[in-house]
Amino acid sequence: MQKSKKIALIILGSLAGLLLIYTLAGFLGVPYALKNTLPAKLKDMNASLSVAETKFNPFTFELNVTRPELNTTAPLFSAKQIDVKLKPFSLFKKLAEVDILRLESPSVNIARDKNGTLNLAAFLGESNATSTENNETSSINFALNSTKIIGGSFAYSDESLKQPFNAKFEGINYEISDINTEQNSAGKHVFDANSTLAQKLDWQGGIDLAPLRVYGDLSLKDFNVRPVALSFIDTQDLRINSALINAKTSYELSADGGVIKAALKNAALNLKSFEAQLDGQNLSLEELDLPAIEVNADVSEKRSFAADISEIKFKNTSFKGEAQANLNSLNLSGVALKADINEKGDINASAALKALGVSGINLTKKSVGEIKLKDANASELDAKIKGQNIAASLKNLTLSTASAPVGKNSAASLEKLIINAPKFTLENNASTASIGEVKAQKIALKTKNKELAIIAEIGVKDADFDLAKTALRIESVSINKPKFATDIKENGELSAISELGLNGEKASAKKSSAKKPAKSQKTAKKSNAGKNKKAEQKSAQSAKSGFQFSVKNVSVTGADIGITHVFEGQKIAHKFDGLNVNLQNISENLAAPVTAKIDMKSSQKLNLALNGKITPEPLNIEADVKLNDANLPRYFAYAKNYLDASLKSGELNAELNVKYAADASVSGKANIANIELADGSGDKVFAFKNLKLSKISFAKNFLNLERVTLSAPFLKTHLNKEREFNLSRLVKKSEGESAQNADAKQSASKNEKAAEAAKQQKKEGEFDFAIKNILVENGDVDFSDASLFMPFATKITKLEGVLMDIDSTRPTMGTFEGIVGKSGFSKIGLKLLPYDPKKSTEVKLGFKDIDLVDVTPYSGQFLGYKIEKGKLNLTLNYDVRDSKLNGSNVVNLDTLTLGEKVESKDAVKLPLSLAISILSDQNNQINIDLPVTGDLNDPDFKYGGIVWEAIKKLFADITLAPFRFLGSALGLSSQDLNTIDFMPANAELIVSEQVKIADFIKLTTAKPKMKLSITPAYSDVDVTALKNAKLNEKISQTMAQTGKDYSGALASLAPKEKSSDEKALREAALKGIEVKKEQLLDLANARAQAIKAALAQAGLAEDRMVVKKPEKTDVKQGEYSSVMMGVAD
Repeated sequence: MQKSKKIALIILGSLAGLLLIYTLAGFLGVPYALKNTLPAKLKDMNASLSVAETKFNPFTFELNVTRPELNTTAPLFSAKQIDVKLKPFSLFKKLAEVDILRLESPSVNIARDKNGTLNLAAFLGESNATSTENNETSSINFALNSTKIIGGSFAYSDESLKQPFNAKFEGINYEISDINTEQNSAGKHVFDANSTLAQKLDWQGGIDLAPLRVYGDLSLKDFNVRPVALSFIDTQDLRINSALINAKTSYELSADGGVIKAALKNAALNLKSFEAQLDGQNLSLEELDLPAIEVNADVSEKRSFAADISEIKFKNTSFKGEAQANLNSLNLSGVALKADINEKGDINASAALKALGVSGINLTKKSVGEIKLKDANASELDAKIKGQNIAASLKNLTLSTASAPVGKNSAASLEKLIINAPKFTLENNASTASIGEVKAQKIALKTKNKELAIIAEIGVKDADFDLAKTALRIESVSINKPKFATDIKENGELSAISELGLNGEKASAKKSSAKKPAKSQKTAKKSNAGKNKKAEQKSAQSAKSGFQFSVKNVSVTGADIGITHVFEGQKIAHKFDGLNVNLQNISENLAAPVTAKIDMKSSQKLNLALNGKITPEPLNIEADVKLNDANLPRYFAYAKNYLDASLKSGELNAELNVKYAADASVSGKANIANIELADGSGDKVFAFKNLKLSKISFAKNFLNLERVTLSAPFLKTHLNKEREFNLSRLVKKSEGESAQNADAKQSASKNEKAAEAAKQQKKEGEFDFAIKNILVENGDVDFSDASLFMPFATKITKLEGVLMDIDSTRPTMGTFEGIVGKSGFSKIGLKLLPYDPKKSTEVKLGFKDIDLVDVTPYSGQFLGYKIEKGKLNLTLNYDVRDSKLNGSNVVNLDTLTLGEKVESKDAVKLPLSLAISILSDQNNQINIDLPVTGDLNDPDFKYGGIVWEAIKKLFADITLAPFRFLGSALGLSSQDLNTIDFMPANAELIVSEQVKIADFIKLTTAKPKMKLSITPAYSDVDVTALKNAKLNEKISQTMAQTGKDYSGALASLAPKEKSSDEKALREAALKGIEVKKEQLLDLANARAQAIKAALAQAGLAEDRMVVKKPEKTDVKQGEYSSVMMGVAD
């Protein structure tokens, strides 16, 4: 019993001792070991451990450690309090179970020095040998029921990097619960912290091990990438200056039965204030925001992936370098990605985008300029991949307000670009792209101060492109209201080129080609034929291979083209507005015809309609053209520098058929109407109502016009007071014109050579033309002359005529007639070779009953007399053969009567009255035939000159030898009618002279207006006869008084004469005798009266005889004195 008690006491004592020992070891040993033994051990590892206080309750298995600190080369770990509670009895269940693990204000500091040594290196084993224990066969499980980290911190620094890295997390709160390997649970986790890298880091999650499942929620607020980038990312090529990341997600990863699933739900990603440098270029992003992300992935024998992103937003993105790019915003909404891969590896994928929006795109480069895009929007993108097949489509894409530089000084802008229903498909190795519709609205090209071009809208419908066949098909292209304006400079350059800053060096090809000699026509035809053949071959080859395209319809509507032509200092505006163009069936097959239609109704009254077909290779054109231009005066501006005139009105209408193959041909009709040309003073000088070309044909350099009708033509010719011809004043004189006139004679031979060269060129196939049946209807010619002493004006009215043919192969014949003045009639007939008029020309011109009273201003000015009455009838016949002119001017003056005399400094000295009296016949008619001859090759030849020479010769004949002129006209022998001879000192008509009286009567009877002039005359023979008569009288008186004989009486009258010869004595005696002039004059007058009396006795009226003053004349035939007979003026 005692023994039992003793044993019991021993057992109890042992148990009590063990309990005491256990208690002491628990309460004292464990704290001691932690405070003393463990630090000693760590000291051997170059580490130090200090603990302010340690408590362990061996009964509750709770351990409390206050302010532990672990240091190596730098502080490594510290905490304010560590509390641990164990469940040791779970070991009996083969479970190591920690009920509570609590760390208050723990601080972990991991540092790497400049040598790359970590401060926890002492605790890292040097051996990589793995434990031989097989965890799979371990029978001990582990459980951690509750773990809390409260207010913890974590710091990491690395001095070994080029840029030292420091990161610190503070305010870490981390809860872990229900980790149990026996239950295949990795527990539930809740984590949040603050950091120098991030304002907040939160994580809640869990891990299930059987089956494996990892799940949780993670959030990150304002994570600063800059410190991480400085140490781990920054290189010479890439440098991140700033970036803040905010992110959150709910995640789940599971693996069960060979199936792995991953999912992200309620995920979001936000990147702010991103700034970086890449290869020296600056990149910045104000914000990238993905507010809602959903991702699901399954991996097994089949794999699938799906991602839905509600929005992707880029805000204020910029890139700066050699070029600068800015993007205000980029928004993508409704992004959906799906992919399925079956066990064979076949892919079935799709991508969808509900909407895309871009705004504020700006790209700037010094060498290019600034490119801008206000915004771009796209909707409903759908893309699918199934095996090798791909299909992609987009509902629409819209670009708004875009601009880009063009050249140096201008920019192109686009208000809106709309692309509807673009699609792409790849199926069975066949790929096609299509667009339902494209609209580009308000396209403009502008300089700083000027709008060069603008297009209201360009539209493309139903475009399909087969990539495999490189074949493009477009249903229609429309260009609406294009507008373009430019100047054509003096040198032919477009101002738009220089305004755009596109003018570069001119190609030298034009210069070199201009120097090449022209090919002959035969060579050109052979060359064209060769080109056409090659073009046909080329078209056939291009149809079989290479890029193919077809455009069914191209239309241009409401085009407005403004061209200002700078021509010799003046600006001439041309407006081609209201222009519509339509082209059909355009393709790469250049041998296929293109249908073309053009319609224009311009504001400048130019209307054009064209319908035709064009084949590019070989070039073949056939078109019907209708043209109406009701504003021809605007083209007259080109003549302003050459003509002092203006075209007041004019209209052109034409209907033509135009063809071009190897040669050009044109056929049709035309009409020019209401032409009115005014001089510099605004007076009308030329006009016609219509010029109708009934038939026009042009082919092979030959133009043929048929049935040409000129209706109501009008021409005004006028001489002003300075005797300037109005038509000559229309042409402005250029500098050096006088010098050209001075050299005209010298250039005559050159002109002939040039003419010969022109003929030679014509033989070689140069341009030629023919005109058939030219009609003139109801024409008027208005002539006036203000240079005369009194103004003159007359008209030719109702001018009608026809010109049969103008042709190089045969003579041209024509007749014209009209009314001159009030009742005069004129008619012109001609026949000539139009291309060589000097070879053969015949002209017949007739005037009848032209009232000469109307030309009184001319007769007074140039003849010194007014015309009281009279009419002109004129027939002109001119014949030119081989440049030799032979012509006649048959003039008839009916009852021409001169009026009063007019004083004029311009009057020619012609004896008009004399001429009229001589030329007028008994019926008061004057008939004159003036022959003219000349050589047209003579540089001094002038038609007016040869006519004037003929007139002067006529008047010379009348003045100098009127009786010879009249005698030949009347058949009289008029050579002796110039004088009537008298015996010396005698006034009686001798028998031989009395016959002349009858001839004078015949002349005066035939010329009733003619007056005879009688010039009394005496001569030396009369003086001698009178002296001898006086000497004989004295001899008789001496003989009577002295009784001397004749010899003695004669000798007494010449006492000084020693000779006794009678002749010598008479000569000596005559010297002393004088005859008075009055005696001679009386003799002369007596002779005139004797002639006058004889004419009067023969029947000539006294008023038709004029006795002039006496004159001394020469002795005729040694013994007669002659009285001069003439025609009185």
